[in-house]
Amino acid sequence: MSRRPLRLSAAALLLAAGTLATAAAAQDPLCPRWRQAFASMPVQMVTVESKGRTIAVRVRVARAGEQRAAGFQCATREEIERSLILFDFGEEIHTQFHMQNVPAALDIAFAKADGRIFAILRMDPSPTALYGPLGGFRYALEARAGFYESQGLRQGEARLVIPPAR
Repeated sequence: MSRRPLRLSAAALLLAAGTLATAAAAQDPLCPRWRQAFASMPVQMVTVESKGRTIAVRVRVARAGEQRAAGFQCATREEIERSLILFDFGEEIHTQFHMQNVPAALDIAFAKADGRIFAILRMDPSPTALYGPLGGFRYALEARAGFYESQGLRQGEARLVIPPAR
């Protein structure tokens, strides 16, 4: 009997790693809590203005503490692909975001109280990494990785416009 080393393709390894990461996140005992908070986020339209054009986007709004804590934790890749989350802290704050139990990379834009987007960062899934801008912000808008680039939006050149709360 010949003993040849087992060879897996890079695609098979990536699929296996992604499946394990998703399974691990789904087994987190807090996932039902985060899934419920995600589902409870109200949906509204906001616009982003940049270089003389306006882009309308539908967002889930995380204003309450539980919703802000949940974000995209335990979300599916499909939910991340088709959803954006607007975090509204009510006033400018200094804080950081984590990517625990998030199955895919995200982009996050940070905006001042006047809506000016001053920082856009990429966040990779990690149980320990923290992400935040240099400076205070009122709003953070999370989207799938590549969203801002695909829309031609750059930090310092875009403004988030949020309709008044009802």
